[in-house]
Amino acid sequence: MQKIAIIIPCYNEEKRIKKELVVSLLAQSSVDVYLANDGSTDNTIIVLEDIVKDFNERCFIFNYKQNRGKATTIYNAANELISKDIYSHIGYFDADFSTPVPEMLKMLKELYRKPEFFITGCRVKLLNTNIDRKLYRHIIGRIIVTLVNFRFKLGVYDTQCGAKIFPVSIAKTAFNKPFLTSWLFDMEIFIRLKNNDLMFNGREFPLRNWTDVEGSKLGWKTAFKILKEMYILTTNYNVKVS
Repeated sequence: MQKIAIIIPCYNEEKRIKKELVVSLLAQSSVDVYLANDGSTDNTIIVLEDIVKDFNERCFIFNYKQNRGKATTIYNAANELISKDIYSHIGYFDADFSTPVPEMLKMLKELYRKPEFFITGCRVKLLNTNIDRKLYRHIIGRIIVTLVNFRFKLGVYDTQCGAKIFPVSIAKTAFNKPFLTSWLFDMEIFIRLKNNDLMFNGREFPLRNWTDVEGSKLGWKTAFKILKEMYILTTNYNVKVS
């Protein structure tokens, strides 16, 4: 029997995270949910405590006092879960539920079918799909993926989708040390997996529904930070030829 832990990183999400969506995920699956508060300065922790009180056996809070960013929050939470030694899989989803609960459930179903594989959401607009991405975010994302794939040959269409689940054996490599990047930590995970010959143990899962939620933090100004992080990746990780 697979025992899965899902991390939901939260920073100032009091107006975006919806209790009913977390409850829906818990009610329709057997996963444990860990709401990781990343030093929020608003009332996020109050909202999280209200969510947890009705599911205190399967929904928990990691309350980090200092804001360290999404990458560090996920890294810290993942390692706490690995150290518990009770989970077969560890993953994370975004707090805004841009990946809707039905899509999460489909990913979980696929994971149960092939539990030895890691699975990552893929936002690609196909026939009869509803992938609603802001144009500038899509353009920035495609440029980033193209450049990093050119360098590292990852072979991943959508590295940045905030919906990923890993077998613990693979998570130990993905989260084996702190990330050097904040915006590109998802890519950093894939680079680590590639350099340890683990990319063959994964698949991209095409999402049928995904929506950019108002309040998302990526914008054009972030592009300069991303370029800096791309330089960090290329200077700190070797390219492993498959």
